[in-house]
Amino acid sequence: MNLDTFTRAKIAEFAIEEGSRYGGVNNMLAVAQTLRNRVFQGWGDWLEVAQTAPAKRGTIYPPDIPNIRTGNVRVFLNRLDELYTSEISEDLTGGALFYIDPAFSVEPWFKKEILGNPDDHPRTAHVGPVWFFK
Repeated sequence: MNLDTFTRAKIAEFAIEEGSRYGGVNNMLAVAQTLRNRVFQGWGDWLEVAQTAPAKRGTIYPPDIPNIRTGNVRVFLNRLDELYTSEISEDLTGGALFYIDPAFSVEPWFKKEILGNPDDHPRTAHVGPVWFFK
């Protein structure tokens, strides 16, 4: 499956913005995999999930402008297509639909709906400092 350039750019933009603050390719991939999991769970098509992703952000981060000229960003962009062609066999998130960095403030809705319901939203993985939840 090939995504159009605009949709691919929206996914990349969000994953880089969220994951690059930790410097690693795996953090960016894990954010993108979370978006993929949302598509596979019927949250919408790729573009809809990418466009609504900021509303489901669990962590309140301080403003940041990611450096998109790093080698890690280039590696991530080269691997991005693997997400929707299913070439990445391992889901770093364990099938997660949500994530937070517990070192930062957490959105109130996330505390109530996700952290407040651990039976419905178990923690599935952590990549760097980021925790992932179903």
